[in-house]
This record gives sequence, structure tokens and C-alpha cells, in this order.
Amino acid sequence: MSVATTIALWKHRYRKYSYIAKECLGAVGEIIRFLLLKISFLGRRKLITIIRTEHFGDIVAAEPLARQIREIHPKDYIVWMVKPVFKELVVHHPAVDEAWAQPSVLRRLVLCKSGVFDKIYNLEFWQSNFDLVSGQVHKNEVAAQKDITVFNYFEKGNLLTIFQLCADLPIRDDAPRLIISKADEEKIKSLGLPHNLVVIHCSSNYPAKDWSVENWQKLVDWLINERGYYVAQIGLTAIKLTENPKYLDLCGKFTILQTAEIIKHATYFIGIDSGPAHLANAVGTFGVLLFGKLNNFGHYMPYSGTYQNGKNAVIISDTNKTCAELDYQIVQTQLETLMTGSQKKTLSM
Repeated sequence: MSVATTIALWKHRYRKYSYIAKECLGAVGEIIRFLLLKISFLGRRKLITIIRTEHFGDIVAAEPLARQIREIHPKDYIVWMVKPVFKELVVHHPAVDEAWAQPSVLRRLVLCKSGVFDKIYNLEFWQSNFDLVSGQVHKNEVAAQKDITVFNYFEKGNLLTIFQLCADLPIRDDAPRLIISKADEEKIKSLGLPHNLVVIHCSSNYPAKDWSVENWQKLVDWLINERGYYVAQIGLTAIKLTENPKYLDLCGKFTILQTAEIIKHATYFIGIDSGPAHLANAVGTFGVLLFGKLNNFGHYMPYSGTYQNGKNAVIISDTNKTCAELDYQIVQTQLETLMTGSQKKTLSM
């Protein structure tokens, strides 16, 4: 082994083990804090935790579980473990006493293994449970016993059902809700958004779910020029679709809950299977959702409530193609039928 290789190896080991020491020490501090909190309860309240740290669409989809768990634990102290960037989704939830911002999977693992929590509802079963630096895995034993994996999870039901299975909770349908502050409502109100607004979301964190840019460009032109709508694009990064003044680029400018408030102001939400579609479901905006084959899932349903039962959403899908291959004319025709007041229904080929 060369000197350079030896030095690189020891640097790697130093970074790894110093990281492990720091996270374990941080976990000890949290364990002590929660132990003191339990002592202050004088045996009258138990300490309960919900683990769903990412992605934000999954957190929104899992929201009904907070209310379901509160029914089971009406007087207990409920902690929702979440990544810091998504803390806003649960920090003000009336069924949650504390939103614990997870610094790392390792710190969460040590904290949960300490026994400080009287009951753990773990909603995670795949990549969110793996700590990249230490290599430690926070295994969900309930999910493992029920054979819920990344390869078959959508065979079990929608995301809410999957999370209920992972947490060993009774299965029941419920639409997600969001707690949006007055400050966020006022911020979006100050934008003076037009009444005839369509909000679109074009790209996800997984390209297989995305529709083509060319099709989005044609759709935006049709919505503006033929149907008379304003169109606002949301998301982290905008895809340039048109120079028309009735097109609004709102990407990367607002928080998650502020984005939800923008969607709430829209007549329609048109998007792919991604986080903002879950926001639209939660705020009650009618959704037109573009689906396609996803990995080994030809047909799948992520949503609960009125997006699942079709009362407030149209899903345009082709189980034999990816979303990128979805035909433009089929989408436009379905939208035209919807916007001219015809019966709302799911189009599935």
C-alpha cells in the first residue's frame, strides 16, 4: 500500500469515526433531555414518536397518521422525527407536541434504541433508514415482517395504507391536511394571483416520472392562448416554457407551505407524481395528474382521500409507457373535456 493510499485511508477513518462519536454524543444529549421530560410527566404521559423524515410528499401523505395516533394516545407526548428542511410540515400540527429535526439517521437510531420512547411508529422502510457515513441501518422490523420493500410497496396500497402497515396501525382512508400559518396566507395573498389560474409542476426527483419539456410547452401555450388561463409553474427549478406574460415562474421562491397556498388559489393543479401533487390533494385543489409506468409498477396509486376515489382528481395514465411517453393529444383532450364541464373521470388505458 502506497503512502498516499495509507494517508487517504486514515483520513477516511478519522472522518468516519469522529462523525460517529459526534452523532452518538449528540444522541446522548437528546436521550437525557427526553428522560428529563418523561420524569416531569410523573407517569401521567407516555413518550411516543413517529418516524417519517422525507420526502415531503410522503410526509404530507402520512399526515392523517398523526391524527390517528393522537386518537390512540390522547394524553401522551407525541414527537414527529423529520429532516430539518421539512420540519415546517409538522411543527404546528395540533396532534404533534414536538417536531424533532433529525441531524442524521445514526443519531436517530441511537436515540430510538435507547428505550426512552414508550412507543415508536416507524413509517420508513427503505433509503431514509440508511446512514451513509457510518453504514448503520435503522431497520423497520414491522415492515420487514410484512415484506414491505422498495420493490413491492405499491402492491400494498396507497402511501397512507403503506405507512399504516409499516406502523402496524388499522387501515383507514383519510385525506391529508396542512396547517398553513396566517403569515404564509398573507404572503401569498399579497402576490395578487389571478382567479383563472392553473398551477403546474413539471419535474420530480426521479426522471422516470417526468413528462417531456416539449409537451409541457405545448400544453402551456394551449392553456393560455386557447383556454384563457394564467399558468404558474412551481417547483425548485423552473423549466423555461414560454415568454407569454400570462406565464408566472414561481419556482424556488417560496417555502413548501407557501407553495401549498399558491396551489390552493388555483382552479386546477396539473402535474406529475411528486410532492406538489400531495400538497394539491391536501389543500383540495382539483388535480390533473400525469402518470406512467414506474419501474415494475404498471398501475399504482400514491394518494388517499378524494384524489384516490376520483372525486377531486383525474389521473391520465398509460400502464405500458413511462410518463415521458404519454401522448400529448390524450392529455389535451382529457383537459378540454374537463374544462368544458363534462363528467370528471379517470382516463386509464
